[in-house]
Amino acid sequence: MGNGGLRKRLISLPPIALDAELDFAHPELNEGLAYWREKAAGRAMPLLSDIRPEEIPRLVPYLSLFEIRRSGGVSELFPRLAAPKMEEVFGPIHRRPLHTVLAPEVLQRWEGATRTMIDMGVPLRGTGEVLHEGKSFIAAELLLAPLSLTGDEIEMIFLLSHFDLSLPSA
Repeated sequence: MGNGGLRKRLISLPPIALDAELDFAHPELNEGLAYWREKAAGRAMPLLSDIRPEEIPRLVPYLSLFEIRRSGGVSELFPRLAAPKMEEVFGPIHRRPLHTVLAPEVLQRWEGATRTMIDMGVPLRGTGEVLHEGKSFIAAELLLAPLSLTGDEIEMIFLLSHFDLSLPSA
C-alpha cells in the first residue's frame, strides 16, 4: 500500500471487558458514578459544564476527561484532563492526541471501549490488564460515562481509572 515506514501488522490485544451492571470493586469509582448521576439530574448525561473537579477533590487523582473528536467518521480521543493515576501508568498524555502517545494496539482497545459506550449511551464498567509497554501486571477498573457539550450527543468521556498490581495466582 506504499506505507513502507508504517507497521505492517497490528498486534491484536484482547478488548477491555465492559458491562453496564456498574458493580465496582473500588469506592472511588462508585463515588464517581454517584457524582455523574447527580450531575446528569435525570438527563441521559451531564454536560461537560456540569462537571467541576473542584467539587470532587478526592476523585481528581482518578479523573480524566476525554474529548471525542470526529472527522469523517473517524474518532480521535483527546485528553482535556488526564488523571495523575492514568499518567503514572501511561506516561504524559494530558492534552496530547492519544494516537501520538499510545501504541496502535493499545489505542485500538481504548477506541473499542469508547465506541461501545457511545453505542450503548450509558455508563460502563471496564476491566482488564493494562497491556501498555508490557504492563500486564497492572489490572485496571474503569468507569466510562458519557458527557455532552450541548446535550445532543456524546462528545466526551467522564473516565475514572483505578489501577492495581495483578499478582499471578500461585
